[in-house]
Amino acid sequence: MPHIKANDETTIKASIDDVWKVLVDIPRYSKWWPRVVNLKILKFNERIIGTQFKASPLGGKSFACRVISFIPKREIKLEYYEGIYRGEGVWKIESKNNLVNVSYKVELKIVDKSIALLSKIISISKLHSMIFKRILNGLSQQVKSE
Repeated sequence: MPHIKANDETTIKASIDDVWKVLVDIPRYSKWWPRVVNLKILKFNERIIGTQFKASPLGGKSFACRVISFIPKREIKLEYYEGIYRGEGVWKIESKNNLVNVSYKVELKIVDKSIALLSKIISISKLHSMIFKRILNGLSQQVKSE
């Protein structure tokens, strides 16, 4: 089964508190995620764990994620549980000298046959990173605007 492995990151000049506040406010992701992701909140839990959302990148086939764990001001772990992928994604943040390094790492199996076939032609990992660079840029802009 084909896989996606990607690790994308950015550095934001802000406090770790400001970055964390935006990352855990999952219902507001649609404000800073690019519209091409077509994000929809399926279930929100104020305690973060159990929050679920669905994405349909580029208007195509969808996948759903849920928050399975978090360490305050350090990481949020997501499970890709439905749709075209299965696996995990992890947001990580680290602060040093009022700079916050934010990374998102995924290791996913492509379970959809048509996407698996497409992965033989184009790198789905590179496509994921291309979209995620836009997400990280949106995160940076959102943190700076708050």
